[in-house]
Amino acid sequence: MSGPKSSESSPPSILGIHHLKIPTSNLPAKLTFYTTLLAFTHLPHFDHRRADTNELYAVIVQHAPTGLLVELRINEAQAQAQRGWDAITWSVQTRADLERWREKLVEQGVECSRVLRGYKGWVLVTEDPDGAFVRWYCLETHEWDVNIDKGGRWPYNAHGLDVDPSSR
Repeated sequence: MSGPKSSESSPPSILGIHHLKIPTSNLPAKLTFYTTLLAFTHLPHFDHRRADTNELYAVIVQHAPTGLLVELRINEAQAQAQRGWDAITWSVQTRADLERWREKLVEQGVECSRVLRGYKGWVLVTEDPDGAFVRWYCLETHEWDVNIDKGGRWPYNAHGLDVDPSSR
C-alpha cells in the first residue's frame, strides 16, 4: 500500500457545482414547480431532445440570483425511488424568510409544513410533483438542540432515521 500521492499527480481543484440533476416522472409538472413556485427560469435553448424522435427528455432551469443550473430529467424509476427523500435543501437567510416562503406556498395552494425547529436552525418542508421532499433551511441559528420537531406529516428528519414511522 502506498502513501498519499504528491501534489504533482493530484487532479486539478473542483471549482464548484456545474449543475444539479433531478429526476422526474412528469416533466411539465416539475418544470412548472421550479419556474412558478421556486422562481427558476427555464432555458429552452438547453432543452434535451432525442436525436431520432426529437422527444423532449430534459430541461435546464436557472436560479438567476446565484446562476445555479438544475437539469430536470425524465427518469420515472429514479423519481419513484426518491419519493420522501430530500436531495436538496435550499438556503435562506432568516426564520422570517422561511415564514415568507410558507406564505407563498400556501397562497399557491401547496401543502407544506409549519416552520420546524431543526438541530441548529429552522426548516420548512414541502413536496415536489414527484413526492420528493423540498426543504429550505435558514442560516439564522439557535443553540444546537437535539429536541428537533419530529412526527406528523412533515418530520424534520424526512428520512425517518429517528422518527416513529407510525407518525407519518
